[in-house]
Amino acid sequence: MVDPLLMEQVKRLDVAGRLELIGELWQSLDHDELEVTHADNALIDERLDDMKRHPDASASWDDVAARLRARLP
Repeated sequence: MVDPLLMEQVKRLDVAGRLELIGELWQSLDHDELEVTHADNALIDERLDDMKRHPDASASWDDVAARLRARLP
């Protein structure tokens, strides 16, 4: 359970600050301990196959992140 006082602080952050916090929290996880199910793997494989079939329909994370940052105030 998340400390209610911590949640109050988080809610006072602006959108950019909350997004930055999400990124920091994600990076703090030990990714080797995250469970990846058979369904997760199947979905990843499906999306990778689709990306290979339609390379012009995808964008790099850097491009996506830049577009998202440009939308922030």
